[in-house]
Amino acid sequence: MRSPVVSALRWFDFARAAWMYLRGGEGCLDQFRAEFAASLGMPAESVWLFGSGRAALHALVAALALKAGDEVLLPGYTCVVVPNVFMHLGLGVRYVDIEAGGFNPTAEAIAAAISAATRVVVVPHNFGLITTGLTQLRARFPGIVFIEDAAHAWGAREGAGGAFAGTLGQGGFYSFEYSKCLSTGLGGALLIGDEALRRRFVAPALQRPRGGALARQALTLAWHRLVAALPGPALAALQVLLRLPSRALGLVAQTPASELSGASRPNYAQGLHPLAAALGLCQLRRAARLWALRDAQARRYDEVFAGSSRFERPARAAGAVLLRYPLRLRQPAERAALMAELKALGIMADCWFDDVVHPRGSLRHGYTAGQCPVGEAAAEAVINLPLGLHAQLSAAQWRGLRRLAGRA
Repeated sequence: MRSPVVSALRWFDFARAAWMYLRGGEGCLDQFRAEFAASLGMPAESVWLFGSGRAALHALVAALALKAGDEVLLPGYTCVVVPNVFMHLGLGVRYVDIEAGGFNPTAEAIAAAISAATRVVVVPHNFGLITTGLTQLRARFPGIVFIEDAAHAWGAREGAGGAFAGTLGQGGFYSFEYSKCLSTGLGGALLIGDEALRRRFVAPALQRPRGGALARQALTLAWHRLVAALPGPALAALQVLLRLPSRALGLVAQTPASELSGASRPNYAQGLHPLAAALGLCQLRRAARLWALRDAQARRYDEVFAGSSRFERPARAAGAVLLRYPLRLRQPAERAALMAELKALGIMADCWFDDVVHPRGSLRHGYTAGQCPVGEAAAEAVINLPLGLHAQLSAAQWRGLRRLAGRA
């Protein structure tokens, strides 16, 4: 199969990380923090590590000490864990629609949506596509804190050689979850580039993941790595064999349905284990090669889908490092059939994000149906194709994609 998950992880990394942890212990956290910051051209003191990207966002917003009535602007195309942070902090949100043909709001749309009550704006870089114009927005609205959602965008820059995603606003948060460009199981980071805000920020006390939670993360990572390696029939047989016992024993680490629905609150005080940090270090040290590989794969997809009669490609500026390659179907009703065709080719495509507040059926804190029509239409039409180490397509698969693409 050609999978987008654990897309920078090799089997050897498990053994190498274990050895690094046995030798370095707690020092793996400091080393990962310093090298992650350096990969973005930032000092180590600008980065804090957390057990998830949502925990990093929660820590930053909580430190801002916002009041009732203060307003937060969110993109009209996001993951449910982002608005849930503000719901758990008792803050109201309002959504800004994305641009036609793209997956992020424009700087102009954000500026037009800012009101006298706005205190925070979350600026996304969905799929690794950069939202440009953030420097100008900060200059125009100096009293507002712009927080970048860089969960999809580790390594992406604003233009060739420009600043990295997550360093353009006052702060940014990253995710190291299974499906991200760098995978530690679960994990995340907060980067505060604004020196005044950095001096004010007091990191919360964090809890070390216990043995059971750490084991579930490791087993889930190993499962996803296995999925990336197995051919379709073998994977299907293994899934049937292991699905029930793995869930019954609680061996799969995943976001619970109660959190997606808003019925439960995640543990925002969860920290990153040093063993997970060691696993991240293994991938981090391949950063330049991993980013170059994603760029080369995205360029190949560009060539295949240029002039397609079935798909619309988003504009991608120089410097983008994509998490997944997003496309919009010109006829959304074809999506189910197309996904079946891609599966038959052995390509694990996805419909990610399938809602203005992904995933479909989750809580839409503060969202009113029809508020972001472009985002709603994108959710109905989007598919995304895999990138990364385990997304190396065969010649037959490339031919199959060309057939599916069609030509105008």
